[in-house]
Amino acid sequence: MLTRPNRGQGELDHLWPEVLPGGRAVLFTITTGAAIDSAQIAVLDLRTREQKVLIRGGSHARYASSGHLVYGVAGTLRAVAFDLSRLEVLGTPVPALEQVMTTAGGIANIGISGSGTLVYVPGGVPAGPQRTMVWVDRQGREDPLDAPPHFYRYPRISPDGARVAVEAIVDIWIWDLARKTLTRFTFDPGQDQYPVWTPDGRRVLFRSQRSGPHNIFWQAADGTEAVERLTESPNEQTPYSVSPDGTRLVFREDVRATGQDLKGLTLQAERRAEPLVQTAFNELNGEISPDGRWLIYESNESGREEIYLRPFPDANSGRWQISAGGGRTPVWARSGKELFYRAPDGAVMGVAVEVAGDDANFRAGTPAKLVEGGYLTVGATTSPGRTYDVSLDGQRFLLIKELATDATSVPREIVVVENWFEELKRLVSTR
Repeated sequence: MLTRPNRGQGELDHLWPEVLPGGRAVLFTITTGAAIDSAQIAVLDLRTREQKVLIRGGSHARYASSGHLVYGVAGTLRAVAFDLSRLEVLGTPVPALEQVMTTAGGIANIGISGSGTLVYVPGGVPAGPQRTMVWVDRQGREDPLDAPPHFYRYPRISPDGARVAVEAIVDIWIWDLARKTLTRFTFDPGQDQYPVWTPDGRRVLFRSQRSGPHNIFWQAADGTEAVERLTESPNEQTPYSVSPDGTRLVFREDVRATGQDLKGLTLQAERRAEPLVQTAFNELNGEISPDGRWLIYESNESGREEIYLRPFPDANSGRWQISAGGGRTPVWARSGKELFYRAPDGAVMGVAVEVAGDDANFRAGTPAKLVEGGYLTVGATTSPGRTYDVSLDGQRFLLIKELATDATSVPREIVVVENWFEELKRLVSTR
C-alpha cells in the first residue's frame, strides 16, 4: 500500500498515478466528494513516504520532460514549472491550452510524448451524465417521472409507494412522487450508495465510504436523526434487503478468499453478521421474499450470471435455478407470486412462482420477457447493483433511461501538436 485516502479530511480517492522519471516519486490526484474542481495534485516520495500537495484545484496531472507539470481544470490545460529533484512546483500555473475534453470526473483527454508531441481531444467539459427515471408498463409504454435529469442509479420505491430513494453522483436523494420534489438525503463528502428501505419506511440503509471502506449505515427517512453505523469491517459491504419483520438485513461482503458473499445482519441492539451463501463463486444482489421465506440472488457458479433461489434464513437447505440464458439483479413482486430479473440484453424478465404447502413444493414458471432492453443496467460503466424497481402492484417498472446526446457535442477529431514543448517553454519558464 502506497497511499490511503484520509476520510477524516474529506478525501474520497487517490487516482491517476504516474511514476516520475528516476522512479523516486509518484504523482497522483486526490479527489473529494465535492466538485472535481476541488481536487488536488499531490506527490509521494517513495524513499521517505512523505506525501505533499502540489496544486489545489486540478486533476490528472502529467509530467512533461520539458520540466513542467500539465493538468486539467474545467476544460483547460494548465502548466507550471516543476523541480524534479526537489519535487516542488515553481511559480504560478498558467493556462496552456483551452477547450480540451475533460470529463466531469476529472480525466483530461491528452497524451504527451517524451519528444514533445501533444495529442488531445478538443471539446471542453461536456455536460455531466444525464439520466431520467421512467415508469414502463408490461406493454412497453413509458411514463416519465418529473424528476430533473441527474446521474441516477439504484432507485428504490418506499414501502408505501410514495417516495423513491436513489443514488445520484455520490449521495442518496429522495424523490417525492406526489409533491414532485427531489431532496438530498446524505451529505457526507464520502460516497453513499445502494439505498434500502426498512419495511416500515422509517429508515433508509445505505453503504458509505465516510469512515474507510464501504460499510453499512442507516438514517431516519425524514432526516431527523443522526446517521448510525451498523457494521465495521475492513471489507467492502453492500446492503440489499431487509426481512419483512425488520429484524435481518441481507448484504454483500467482498472477501479476498471467497470473492463476493451474501451475509445476514441482525438489526436489533446486538448486531451480529453471519454467512448466508459463501462459496468460491460470486453471490450478490440478494433479495428476501415478501413472506420472509425465500432468498433470490445472482451467482456466476455456472460460468455466467444466473438467478438462484434458496430458503431463508436456512439458505443451505435447498437451491433452485430460476433464470435461463443468463440473469442479473433479481427482485420480488410485492405479492410474492412473481419475481423479476434483467436478461443479458437488459430486458426485464418475469417468472411466476408458486409454493404449495412446504418448501419441497416450490414451483417456478418459464421466464418471459416483459420489457425490452435499452434501459440502464449493470455493465462496464456501472456498479453491479440493481438499477430498477417494481411498483407496488407489480404492473410497472421504474427504470433509468440515458438521455440522448447532442450529436454536435460528440468529439469528431484528435488534434496532434508537434514541438509542443517549445510552446510550453514560451508560456512557462523553468528557470
